[in-house]
This record gives sequence, structure tokens and C-alpha cells, in this order.
Amino acid sequence: MSTAVRDRVWPARDGTLDVVRGLIVALMALDHVRIFFTSATFDPTDVAATDWGYFLTRGVTHLCAPGFFFIAGAGAWLMERAGMPRAALARFLAVRGLWLIAVELLVFGFAWSFRPGWMWFGVIWGLGAAFILLAACVGLPKRGLLGLACAFVLLQPLLVGRSLPTPALDALFVSGGVVELAGIGTRLVLYPVLPWAALMLAGFASAPLWLRAGRPAAARLLVAGGVMIAAFVLLRAIGIGGGAAEPFAGAKAVMSFINIRKYPPSLQFSLATLGLLALCAGAVAWRSIRDVPRLLQPLRDFGRVPFFFYAVHLFLIHGLALLAAAVLGWPLDYLFWSGSWPNLQPPPGYGVGLAGVFAVWLLVLALLWPACRWFGGLKRRHPSFLMRLL
Repeated sequence: MSTAVRDRVWPARDGTLDVVRGLIVALMALDHVRIFFTSATFDPTDVAATDWGYFLTRGVTHLCAPGFFFIAGAGAWLMERAGMPRAALARFLAVRGLWLIAVELLVFGFAWSFRPGWMWFGVIWGLGAAFILLAACVGLPKRGLLGLACAFVLLQPLLVGRSLPTPALDALFVSGGVVELAGIGTRLVLYPVLPWAALMLAGFASAPLWLRAGRPAAARLLVAGGVMIAAFVLLRAIGIGGGAAEPFAGAKAVMSFINIRKYPPSLQFSLATLGLLALCAGAVAWRSIRDVPRLLQPLRDFGRVPFFFYAVHLFLIHGLALLAAAVLGWPLDYLFWSGSWPNLQPPPGYGVGLAGVFAVWLLVLALLWPACRWFGGLKRRHPSFLMRLL
């Protein structure tokens, strides 16, 4: 690659990727604040029971997981583009994957439940497993890898329900759900490996096509986003790749149309969420990728340390919920999860309304911003292997 071309590639730790990654983790925090603070006793995606405020608060956070996986793949390509040998990149991705799985099962389960030994297979598990799979694929031709990833995303709806040799393998790799795992017990698999790893592989393989500076690349992102949104609307209208809308009338009909399935991710879900993320990235890149506007600098700082943000925000939100419950007399038992699937419907007398949820969310972001700026500076001053894992 010539110097002129290399100079047009987005930098690994600056600009649009960091801003979009920061937007993703900020929205993720909103969803988690809702879980720990809401007084609503209904599922926000239950069209018959919910309202637009709760529905959109939950719906916008659907962008988070696809963005995590796709951008993580693009970030791996930036490391390759920066000169890291493929063997070294594969080792780093494998170690990072094993590290994430270990932290998910040993630490983050406790952060979610405040019960020693509690665990589930959440998004960090999925990311870790996807990194290991990507480590095995970094040497493959980009076009072939992109075709493989796209084929799995397109065909994944046909695989759900067609079990692998054992229910455990099917849950861990294809369908998710509650399953009995030998030596572990009954656990919930929220993020089966293959549907989500396909998005990471797609991010890695497609990065050379769009991960460049300038308005032409931004325009390509905007066009790609528009095409994916149009494809989602078409598939949703004809009921392919995630089912059709339920028969509601008026505003509820619109809500039902955009109420897409996340667990496991349907084709419609992947198209809609990645399409919106492409539009967001294109809009930010259109202005500038190096001179981040002041208004977006908190998102940039969050996006530079996503693992740190994730680790701290879980303990912070759960701890604030315990403090609020103790001060306001809410039932404390709700905050100590047990069983394979936590009961996320708060008991009577617990929590705050949607306005309170947003107020706590803004407080959480305000508390996290200086911490993330500090840790981001620490990483830049001490770029060790361990710090790169964090």
C-alpha cells in the first residue's frame, strides 16, 4: 500500500470510530440503568403493554451489540494495517478472547448479580469467543472471509432451531437460550457465538473497503446504511428473516413493524442496526475524523476505553441502585439476582419512572467521563500488552 493511500486510512485511535464506539457504550449504559432503576413492570418491547418512551429507550440500545462486534473487527484490521504481523495479530486476538471470556465468567457475573459465583454468557463472552474465531481467520483472503460472514448472516435464520449434536453446543454457538452445561449447571446463553462472530468477521473483512478518511468514504457509509435500512423495510414487510409485524392498528402498528428480534439476532435485526450505525458513522465522518467537535468529545473519550467503561459502569450502576434502594426503602432483594435467568420485573414499590432513569443515566455518564479520560491517558502513556487488553 502506497504512502498516499495509507495516509487516507482512518487512524486506529482517533475520530469517527472512537465517537461511534463511545455512542454505543453510552447507549448501553442507558439500557443497564433502565434495568436497575426502572419501576416499569412490563417488557419495554411488549407492544401490547409498552409505550413509545420505554419502547424507544430499549430499541435504540439494540445498536450496541452489533456495533461492538462489527467495530471490533474493523479495529483488528487497523492493527493489521499498522504493520502487526498476522501471526502476532492472531496471538493477540486469541489471548484477548480468552481474557474476555474469563472476566465475563469470573467478574462480570458478580457485577450483574452481586452474588458470588453467579454467571451468564453475555456480550463479553460473545466478544471473547468471536475474537478467538477471528484469530483463526486473519490469514484468509478478505473477500472470501466477507462472503462467508455475509452468508452466515443471511442463512442464520435457517439454522436457528436446527440443533447441533447437543443442546449445549446449539445454545452456545447458534440459538442461545437456557441450557444445562456440564460442570456449570443451568445457565442463560444470551450471545451464541456464530451469529455475533459473523458480524465481527464482516467488520474485519470489509474494513479496507470503507475505513478511509474523507467525504467519499463517508458517502459510501451513508449509501451502505441507506441500502441496509431499505433491505430491512422490504424483508420486514414480506416477513422474511425475522418474521412480520403483529396485527396492531395506528401508532402501535408502527411500533410492531420496527420491533425486531435480538436474541438470537435475526437478519432483519442485523440489517436495521448495522444500517443505522453506518448512517451515524457516515454523518460523523462527513464533518471530520480528526477534529472531533467539543460536543462529541465525551463520546470520543468513552470510545477510546470501551472495556474500562464496561467494567466500571456495571459496578457503578449496580452500586448506585443499592444506595438508592437503601435510602428510599426499595426492596433490596431485587438487586441480588439468582437462578439462570434474572427476574427483570421490579417488585411493587421499587424504582423510578422513565424521567428518573434518564436522570440517573446522565449522572452515570458524568461520573464516568473523567475516569475514562484519565484511563485513556494512562493507556497512551503506557502502551503495554496488558494495557492493550484493557
